[in-house]
Amino acid sequence: MRKKIVFIGAGGYAKSVLDSLDLSKYEFCGFIDNFKPKGTTHLGYPILAKTIDEFKERDNYSFFISIGNNAYRLEKFIKLEEYQCDIINVVDNTAIVSSNSTLGKGVFVGKLAIVNSGVTVGNNVIINTKSLVEHGCNIGNHSNISTNSTLNGDVIVEDYCFIGSSSVITGQLRIGEGSVVGAGAVVIRNVKPRTVVAGVPAKFIKEVE
Repeated sequence: MRKKIVFIGAGGYAKSVLDSLDLSKYEFCGFIDNFKPKGTTHLGYPILAKTIDEFKERDNYSFFISIGNNAYRLEKFIKLEEYQCDIINVVDNTAIVSSNSTLGKGVFVGKLAIVNSGVTVGNNVIINTKSLVEHGCNIGNHSNISTNSTLNGDVIVEDYCFIGSSSVITGQLRIGEGSVVGAGAVVIRNVKPRTVVAGVPAKFIKEVE
């Protein structure tokens, strides 16, 4: 019997996650989002409620948080945890995830992404389309590894980070908690917590507000 799944969030990222959902295992039932009234449809599926609190049938469903923004995704994750809801992972069938790696819960691994041997991925993490996470990396909770990014061997990405599209992080570096790596950056030094870096090579831009 297929699990009944509800997505939290119905924006652009939700389209990618829905396209990667294994419909042989899961029955997709609709969205929780406040951008359309309850009872209307989006992408051919119903808006079931505006908020998690409003959705009273929580115990009958499993959930995935299809929101790209780290802060909003964290907020919804905490709420689902408070209600002890079942939170699934979504791994596209074209992705390669080593059997020697570990995924937390609420993790998305997109099309053609690679998670290599010895990788540890925390909870509520996005590893988006064509990202490469090499051997021994550790990705903290509630982080977003954007499209076509490369994390070389043994990189540590702490909690709440955003790694921009097509960025490259050389091996054995640490990306500090809450940091942002700009799109296309080449990171060759450790990144301090709550800082924005960008460029080739990546340089400090500003503190995260």
